Amino acid sequence: MLEKTATENQKITLTKLKFIEFSSVKEMESVFFLINQSQPKLDINSYKAMLNEMILKNNYKMVAISYDKKIIAVAGYFVMTMLYCGRYLQISNLVVDKNFRSLGVGENILKYFDEKALKINCNKIVLDSYIENKKSHNLYYRLGFYVRGFHFMKDITPFAMNY
Repeated sequence: MLEKTATENQKITLTKLKFIEFSSVKEMESVFFLINQSQPKLDINSYKAMLNEMILKNNYKMVAISYDKKIIAVAGYFVMTMLYCGRYLQISNLVVDKNFRSLGVGENILKYFDEKALKINCNKIVLDSYIENKKSHNLYYRLGFYVRGFHFMKDITPFAMNY
């Protein structure tokens, strides 16, 4: 279990964070404990199987964020092109360890992706956020994100109900 190394009033600055790019299932397996915080019904075998497909079909990657030699956050991403917005970077599965939330880690991750998206010639950054995750919405609005539409879903198999 990670313990907080910064007080509630202290922000963790970008210079104190280390960003580590992951491109293999083996590397991404090491951050399952974080993904599991936002997807508690997901088991390790399903996680690895999904990652295999995501990497193969979407060139999915992850960025692990360490602070004081501990991984405290992770975010996946892939690049796509769509007719309505051109080339974009999609952030997926952004999770900050529950013991390190509200310390500026999420903001630093999003700034990291701003730079990455510009370097790889993306027009936009896109992300989805659960409706009930209101605390993160305030962060996204503050950093210039806006709501463009709805992300509709329909469960068509019993498996889909698990996530």
